[in-house]
Formats: sequence, structure tokens, C-alpha cells
Amino acid sequence: MAAVFASPPAVAGEDAPPPAGGADDRADDTGAAVVESSPLEEALAPLLEDPLFQTAEIGIQLVDVATGEEVWSHHPDAELVPASVTKVLTTAVALRQLGPAWVFTTDLLAGGEVDADGVLNGDLYVRGGGDPTLVVEELWKMAVDLQSAGVTEVDGDVVFDDTGQEAPGLLPGWGKAVDVANGPAYFAPLGALTVNYNVACLLVSPGGEVGQPAQVDLETPADVVRIVNEAVTVSPRSRRWLEIERQIDDDGGVTFTVSGRVPLDRDPRRIYRAVGDPTVHFMSVFEGLLAERGITVTGQFRRGVAPDDAELLVRHASDPLTIVLTRMNKRSSNIMAEQVLRAVGAAATGGPGSTEAGLEVVRTYLDELGIPRQEYRLVNGSGLSRDARLRPSHITAVLLDLWNDPRIGPEFLASLAVGGVDGTLRRRLDEESAGLLRGKTGSLNSVYCLAGFIHAADNRVYAFSFLVNGFRGSSRKVRALQDRFARILIEGPGALD
Repeated sequence: MAAVFASPPAVAGEDAPPPAGGADDRADDTGAAVVESSPLEEALAPLLEDPLFQTAEIGIQLVDVATGEEVWSHHPDAELVPASVTKVLTTAVALRQLGPAWVFTTDLLAGGEVDADGVLNGDLYVRGGGDPTLVVEELWKMAVDLQSAGVTEVDGDVVFDDTGQEAPGLLPGWGKAVDVANGPAYFAPLGALTVNYNVACLLVSPGGEVGQPAQVDLETPADVVRIVNEAVTVSPRSRRWLEIERQIDDDGGVTFTVSGRVPLDRDPRRIYRAVGDPTVHFMSVFEGLLAERGITVTGQFRRGVAPDDAELLVRHASDPLTIVLTRMNKRSSNIMAEQVLRAVGAAATGGPGSTEAGLEVVRTYLDELGIPRQEYRLVNGSGLSRDARLRPSHITAVLLDLWNDPRIGPEFLASLAVGGVDGTLRRRLDEESAGLLRGKTGSLNSVYCLAGFIHAADNRVYAFSFLVNGFRGSSRKVRALQDRFARILIEGPGALD
């Protein structure tokens, strides 16, 4: 589908008529052109005096959504690392390719008949659809529903089919050694069978008295997640100090060695770390849930492929895609973005979902917007990469297209964090400005980006992209600069006088 704009988006270097109330070209007494700045341009110009513009790479574009015209910019065609602002593109193609009501599914299927005694005479198949939102409570409900379907025993194997996506593995485009080793929650592995966002939650509590071992438990039990507890309980006046060593085991499981000190009388601390092989983890969790429900299995728990004639017994459907995307963008969830992009790829090709198949859909979409492929580089769907490059003008082109699409624009807008209200923007702006900015943040070390929409004091809505790369020290100064930019628009040109 071709992109739809109220009028063509501004392109750097092209002449365009000034927006209403904007700059005006006049002639002086000699006939020479005199460019008069608009009040908005004059109000935004002092931003350029901030020291960040001398020490960092900054690209900004501000566009009136009613006209599609650029009203202010600073290096709008600079190719910069967008970080999680990349999720704007992932959201766009997901809504276009899959539709707002689309759902992820996880199925339990029978490879034989269920007799009057509740025995499934054949294998039970668990077929994953890559649902990144599936949590253990929902998997427990699937086990209950299996029992309600009349199955009390499986006289065969439980076979886990994860072939709906490319083989489980790490998020592409991010090879930071410390993250590969430690497995932070934002770098969880991907796969067609996921549970609890493919992370284990360790509950660390003090022991009964000083000198005793601390208590370390798994919030969701799984035999393939093993704990070596070397932490000790110390005086309540001592500082808590913990170190988690993570080792991927040969069977696809993971061992966490917990050491350090846990003060007496402290509340439990939750620590989230990525599992090893997500399918192996899923298998272990489901095995425990079947045992808890009293469903016996005579065979093995193993990987395999569900046959086409297997009978559907239980299906779990995720929330509609529009809800998934809202959670993804407001929380900036990497695993959700990657799994959504894989689903887009699967729908486009009819084959297993893959990052590359999903990225090709994104490229085709940008083709439709008139953005040449040589101008950008895409690596994954979440933005967790220093190799990706986008221009601010690319991002505002996508924002404009979505704003002007009545079929999916409202869903996209609802998915964004609201300044001063929720998501990654909940602590941004003050009470007077709260609710008038919707956007997507993106951050890595030395990278801080923001893009979205602002309802301005002049009763216009502006799409903007504000990308900052290469700054030193805390991102606080970048956030402050972006907030100044937003406040000028929201409160009017005299807001910061």
C-alpha cells in the first residue's frame, strides 16, 4: 500500500511553501530576499546554544502533521543510531501486515484418540507461535484446560514444536560480552516457545539469623534452572551486596551461582536473568505444571514437529496485537519487539518467522514512503544495536504516514508512552505539560532518542524526531534538552522566558 500524507513530507534541500504562521520571504528596497523567522523558529533557536550541540551528534526534525511540512530542523538527514525508536517501524509494519486484532497462539494438540478413561493414546504436541507475552499463569491455565478436555494421562511423548520461528537464539545485532555472559532481562533469547519473557526470576531473602545462608528461590520452578547459593545473611545494619554468575549448561538449562551478603530483616529482592534455551525452559516449566495437575506422561518430553492431522485440544490466544504493541512500546520491551517482527516475517513469507524476513517487510514499507535503502541500516526490530542507522527525516515520515492512516493510526498513537503519565515517559515533563506528548524513547550508552507527537500551544499537532548520539556522561542533560524542546511547543514560544 502506498503511503498516505495530507501533503508530501518535507525532504531536506527541497523548497516548500511556509506553513501557516511560519517564515515569510519578502523583498527589501533593493529587491533582495529577506527571510523572516516565525515565532516558533525564534523560540526554538536558543536550543542550538546548548553545549550538547558542540559535543554530540544531534538530528532533529519537526513536521506539521496537517501539512506534512517541516517547520524546524537541525541536521534532519544525519544518519544516527536510533536505539529503541526503531520500535516505531516495527509497530508500523505489524499493524499493516497483521492488523490490530491479530493474536499469537499457543496450541496443545492430540496425536491420537482420548479414551473414556482420559488416556491420550498417542503423543501430545505443544506448538508455539512465538507469543512473547505468555506467562506461567497462562501456561498453568492451559494445563487445567487440557484436563477439562478429558486428558488425565498421555500414553506417549509430549512433543514441543518450535519450528514456527527460526531456531532459538540470541537477539541479533547485540554482542556485548558482558550481556552475553550475564543475560540481563533486556537481552533474553528468542524462540517460538516462550514463557515469562524467557527470563528466570530469583527471589533472594535473608536467612533466619545472622551467619546462616541466605534464601534463594525461583519464582517459577523449572528443573533446568539450577541455583548454587553462596550468599550469607548479615547484620541488618550491613549493606546488601549480591553477585550472580550465570552459566549455560550442556542440556540447554542454566545455572545461577548467587554470592554476597543479604541483611537480616530485608524484604526479598527479585533478580531477573535470561534463561538458556527458551524451548528447554518451556518444556521444563510445562512438565512441572502437568505433574502438579496430576496428568501423567508415560513417554518423554522432547522437541519435534506436530503433524498436520493432529487434533486441537487447547488453544491459548494472546491479547490482540494492539494491546501487545502498547505493552511493547510503553515498556520498550525488546523481546516483544523481536517476536512481533518475526511474526510479521512469517505472515509475509508463509515460512518460519525470522528477523531477516521481518526486516524485509520494513524495507518494503520504507520503499513505499520513498526512502532509499542506501540511506539507512536495519539490524533488528527492537533497536538494541549500535550498527543500526536511521535519519530523523525517516522517522517523521513513518510518523506522518501512521497519523494519516485511519485504519491503524489510532492504535499506533495509543501504543506510545504519554509524557508525564505512563511508560518510559512517566517522569518526563511537568503537570501543565503532561498528556500532550506521546512518544517512543530509545537509549543505549551515549545514545538517547525521542520521537512522537506533540499537541502544541498553537493548536497544531507536530510529529518530531530528536536523536542524540555520542554524548558523554549522564543522559539527564539530554532528557532536559528534549524536555525544553517539548515545553516550548506545548506551552508556547514564551514558555521558558
